[in-house]
Amino acid sequence: MYKAEIDWSHELHQTIVKSLATSFGLDFLLFEDKDGGDVDTIHNVRKGIYATEKEKEQYDNRGKYDSHKYHSHPNYIATNKQGKIAHQQGELYDEYTDNVFSINDKKNLDHVISGNEIHDDAGRILADMKGEDLANAESNLCFTNENINKKKQDKPMEQFILKLQNKRIENQKKIAELKNKPHLTEQEQKELKKLENIDNADLAKMKKIDEKARADYDHKINRKYYTSSRFVKNITKQAVISGFKMATRQMLGLILAEAWFELKESIPAIYKKNRQDFTINGFINDLTSTFNNIWDRIKKKFHTFFIDFKDSAIGGVLSSINTTLINIFFTTQKQIVKILREIWGNLVQAIKLIFFNPQSLPLGQLIKEVGKIVGAGIAISCGVMVNSMLSQVSTFPFGAEIAVFCSTLVTGIITLGVTYYLENGEVCQKIWSFLDKFSDSTKRLNFYREVNKELDCYLLKLYQLEFNIDTEKLDAFSLRLSSVNNELERSFILEEEIKERNIKLPYEKGNPDSVKSWLNSL
Repeated sequence: MYKAEIDWSHELHQTIVKSLATSFGLDFLLFEDKDGGDVDTIHNVRKGIYATEKEKEQYDNRGKYDSHKYHSHPNYIATNKQGKIAHQQGELYDEYTDNVFSINDKKNLDHVISGNEIHDDAGRILADMKGEDLANAESNLCFTNENINKKKQDKPMEQFILKLQNKRIENQKKIAELKNKPHLTEQEQKELKKLENIDNADLAKMKKIDEKARADYDHKINRKYYTSSRFVKNITKQAVISGFKMATRQMLGLILAEAWFELKESIPAIYKKNRQDFTINGFINDLTSTFNNIWDRIKKKFHTFFIDFKDSAIGGVLSSINTTLINIFFTTQKQIVKILREIWGNLVQAIKLIFFNPQSLPLGQLIKEVGKIVGAGIAISCGVMVNSMLSQVSTFPFGAEIAVFCSTLVTGIITLGVTYYLENGEVCQKIWSFLDKFSDSTKRLNFYREVNKELDCYLLKLYQLEFNIDTEKLDAFSLRLSSVNNELERSFILEEEIKERNIKLPYEKGNPDSVKSWLNSL
């Protein structure tokens, strides 16, 4: 089994230069990676992470909370009226205690998610929805006794439940003390009633009511924002920009790398030549010749650069969309944004190779090449993480430059290690050989199909040129030959005609080697 020999120093130099010129060298000019990506999401703005200053300014200019607006909403007033009628009929339930209100009980209509919390919600502002409408949705309004409502105020339900849990034992002791007194003053009776109302709160039910209200609230906001033309426009715009930047970076980086490779070969020769016999004209001619060589080198690989430009553009678009989708649920760190961009750049190449296989590689070799591409993506990702860690501690002079060099060195070593193992690893060699067998079978099948087609065409030509038969018989034979549905029936028809015409074939019938020999002689 042939094993590729690798010139480690040459390959490492090539990999490091290309990494420096693309992934680690030009990013600072074209990309400004930041936590959360380039498109605002509800998840991120609620954490105070904004992709655009415009949205942050809109949140900062939201104005003060106006309680009157939230408590004078038509739905709030209508719900209160319905509750009043049910209360008078003795059919109104306290939804936080599950008890029926008595005629003398004081009821309040509570906003499960407080109006103040909704007003200050960055997600609501990003979705451009009215807080009064959201706060007074049916799922966010609950009747409860006045004592619980005043105790809750504008706290989120989770905090309020935690506070009640911490105070429950203390409240129960006070209730027991008041009940053990032989006589209670009017003030003590009110205090006992208040404590009992609060103690009757069903914390588990309150939690479920809050979860339901928040699920409905978040659903409305998410649906409004993520289906809006503004979000679609932003994600499309950033995807296009990212694709163009990625493509530009890759093409410029590869051009600079090729320029460096040529200069690396030419500079020692120019130095050696001009050290002994230096003239201005000679030096200028040498430089001109070098730049011409660089241009010729770039022109020869322009087609490759253009393909990389297209592939990188697609990778940039997909990485931007992927980053935004992730940020709908999680906040990506800026190094993760870069890793996603590099991985998608390699994934596009791998997918293209799998589906199009432009070099018609056997299955084993195809999988090996895909493995190299994926390995390169993983190597770059490792380099990005190394760069991120070193950048945090490299505060000394030239620390950033050293971090970049170490990152590219790690990328180069991992890339070459993966390539070497895929080319020379004993296990890999067995896998590639096994997979290649499937490709060989397919190739042989296609070969014999082509042979049959050639034979059919050849025999038809013989009939037209050499056989002394009339036109009607030739038409009948052609019709019969074309009407059959498989190669077996066609072979029977041809065999009958060969016997009937006493045709001597230039190969031995039924002998594949003889057929191959004859075809090779054509």
